[in-house]
This record gives sequence, structure tokens and C-alpha cells, in this order.
Amino acid sequence: MSQTPAKARKPYPLNFFILVTLISILLAIWYVTDYLRGHQAGNVTWYPATAECQLPDETCHATLDKGQTLSFTLHTPEPRPLEPLPVTVRLEGFSEDELRRLKLEIDLQGRDMYMGYNRTPMQYQGEGVFSATPLLSLCTDEMMVWRASILINPTGMNLKSFYGSYFDFTVYR
Repeated sequence: MSQTPAKARKPYPLNFFILVTLISILLAIWYVTDYLRGHQAGNVTWYPATAECQLPDETCHATLDKGQTLSFTLHTPEPRPLEPLPVTVRLEGFSEDELRRLKLEIDLQGRDMYMGYNRTPMQYQGEGVFSATPLLSLCTDEMMVWRASILINPTGMNLKSFYGSYFDFTVYR
């Protein structure tokens, strides 16, 4: 006589709770990315570059409020994905006290393609110079135009007071 064991069944409520948990996680991820994208673009006063410039061959400039200027330099002759990208920003027209209070970040995005959250804080080096070494995300295209957005927060805390400029450059894989 052979007995077949009763087939073990997972209780129905467990499958339902797994499904509800997965849907909740997906909604949370969607909400966070939508929230970050809204704060990234909507609350920033942008100042355009003063003239066409060819990064990384040239230093690019933008005129900010009250005659203040921002200069942006890429220190890599041929930027590549997943390699360090040393950059500097020089601010002129600010007092030393103002410069110490500023919080600068560089945000690297595809100009025509959202590449996720890729924002790096910049460190104050003195005499109006800020630096950072972010990484470019990997892209499957042979050529991609990237946008380096320099975000300046004068108080270091208030999201509504961001201003800055952006500069485009081309990366070949």
C-alpha cells in the first residue's frame, strides 16, 4: 500500500499579502523618483551659459544674479562612462563668507534621456573654487550628449532657493 502525501498548499492570504507588498514597493519607488525629479527641475532658477562653449576643450561661463559669474571646467580631455570626471566651478562676485555658506552640487544627466539620480556634492577649496569627481552613468548609445547642471543653494537648507547653470558635453563610448 502506497500512500501519497497530501499536497502542501500555501494559504491563499499569504499570496495576497505578497502581491500587495510588491505593489506597495513599486508605488513607493515611483513616488520617490517622481518627487526627486520635481524637486530637481521645478524649483531652480536657471541662468544660461553666456556663449557657446565646447566642453571639455574650453571653460564655460554663466552670468548669475547681481553680476556674479560661474565658470565650469571639465578636467578630462575625453570623458568616458564609469570613469572619474574631475570638475571645478569658480564663483566670482561673492564674499568669502557667502562662499563658505554655499552648498554646490553637480547633477549629471543625459540631455535627452533621464539617467536616474546622479547628483554629487561639491567641496569648497577656497578662493571661490569648488570641486568634485562624479562618475557618468553607463549608456548603451555610441554617442550621448550629457548635461552638467551646477546647483547652488545659498542657505544650504532651503530647497526653494536653488539657482544655477547647465552645460552640455558629448561623450563617446
